[in-house]
Amino acid sequence: MKEEEKERRGEGRGKRKKMDGEGETRGKRKKMDGEGETFVEIRNVSKAFEGKVVLKDVSLKVKEKEPLGLLGKSGSGKSVLLRMLRGTDEYAPDSGEIIFRLAYCPRCSWLEGPSKVGEKCHKCGAEFEFREVNYWKDQKMKRLLKSAIAIMLQRSFALYSDEGVIWNVLEALERAKYPKSKQLKKVYEILESVKMLHRVNMPDTRDLSGGEKQRMVLARQLALSPVLLLADEPTGTLDHETAKVVHRALIDTTRGGTTFLVTSHWPYVIRELAEKVAWLDKGEIVEYGEADKVVTEFEKEVGEIEREDYKKFGDPKIRIEGLKKYYLSASRGVVKAVDDVSLTINENEIFGVVGHSGAGKTSLMKIVSHLESGTGGSAWVRIGDRWYEASKADAGTFVKDGVIQGGTTEWRSHFVGVLHQEYTLIPKLTTWENLTHGIGLNMPEDLAKMKVKFVLEGVGFSDEEIKEILPKTHQELSVGEKQRILIAQLLMKEPNIAVLDEPTGTMDPVTKKYVGETIIKARENLGITFVIVTHDLDFAEKVCDRVAKMENGKVTEIEDLRVG
Repeated sequence: MKEEEKERRGEGRGKRKKMDGEGETRGKRKKMDGEGETFVEIRNVSKAFEGKVVLKDVSLKVKEKEPLGLLGKSGSGKSVLLRMLRGTDEYAPDSGEIIFRLAYCPRCSWLEGPSKVGEKCHKCGAEFEFREVNYWKDQKMKRLLKSAIAIMLQRSFALYSDEGVIWNVLEALERAKYPKSKQLKKVYEILESVKMLHRVNMPDTRDLSGGEKQRMVLARQLALSPVLLLADEPTGTLDHETAKVVHRALIDTTRGGTTFLVTSHWPYVIRELAEKVAWLDKGEIVEYGEADKVVTEFEKEVGEIEREDYKKFGDPKIRIEGLKKYYLSASRGVVKAVDDVSLTINENEIFGVVGHSGAGKTSLMKIVSHLESGTGGSAWVRIGDRWYEASKADAGTFVKDGVIQGGTTEWRSHFVGVLHQEYTLIPKLTTWENLTHGIGLNMPEDLAKMKVKFVLEGVGFSDEEIKEILPKTHQELSVGEKQRILIAQLLMKEPNIAVLDEPTGTMDPVTKKYVGETIIKARENLGITFVIVTHDLDFAEKVCDRVAKMENGKVTEIEDLRVG
């Protein structure tokens, strides 16, 4: 184990000896006020690379538990300052200093923010003392402190891609020496906080979307119980809708707890994530203050930065090219159920396929869902970074030259989940049972409760409503409640893409409204890509981002319904 982690966790030794020449203020202090206490002070810091000045006389105070944004155009020095705070060796300041004000446990060396001074350490029970540390001059304390600082780097998914969602968080907890008996419950708590409980059974993280991978990176960082979380352009490569889900997870997991610094050149990111903002330009702080005020001034000065993916979603998730589904009918001859259809559906989009009965919309989605094969063209589905051909028939078991041959497929059931229009809840089971062992969910009851609550909240049920519906059977629920629970049941199975076949059926307008809101909330809360197959154009226009209109097996029009 690394020496700094041993020091931080206080393992393999007794009480830590006092260090010589540490250059810090020691001892007990009267307990400080919580929020508003200065946690990090950056004093007149400058830095140059190969003669080019990237930071010039920067001074800034970081308050404990107050989200701080570093805003500026590319090359303004934001990322350099963040890596300097992380303690990366090549980013050592040329001049100036960075001071951390900490609560330090003299027995086990655990670190917290300064508001914990005078309290008992939750690790060993000793009383926290105040320490003021000159970060870049006190190398021993720097090693200790560096292990308590987490960072999310831009364009980097630091995950074990061949391992599952739970394993990735367990590995981080193991490194943090979290008690083994409590690890699994802690995993579920962390995954719930980053809005990833709907992916607990994902076999490997390479199948996750970009936004889900970023939330998993956050989960791994939170497992280390950082005293400071740094995020460098955490959603810079994500589309706007996916970014909003990640932002919500960052806000929920840090506000009121972990001190959080975020950099971005997108004004909307800083507005959503920060309370105070420092605007950097050419290595200098030109303005500091309340987020809305500074961001507004930044926009006036530099103009609104164009963000192309404000009006688009993520990368393509479903790609259909010249797809055909022809078959022979004794009464109708050659039926062209799907006739040379080409379209693309993007990640995190709510996409509608509309048309009258017999238009070919259900046949199209059966092929995309890998329930039927096509007879020409192709339909591909992207899972993580890999593409799978949904339109190709599986090579089933067959006999060749008297020998049984076994066909294989890479397709997995969680790729595309389908809610067929004839689906219903199992009548004699309660809502709880329908969402757990009724679908073969196999996990400890207390963890299953967390996941059920998380998914039901994701589709728009309040805590009070959840308590009311869980013990009810099919007969005791309203039509709208049943349909929302069916959508939750589908999401409990953790699909990458959710296909809803005629989700409103013959519902009344009020119930339709509830179902529409459920789909929109599920996309916002969970980052799911939805495909809605319906004959109800009015419903599709209210809920979907784009709609493909089908007639006689062909797509006649794709309409973009987004405003702006």
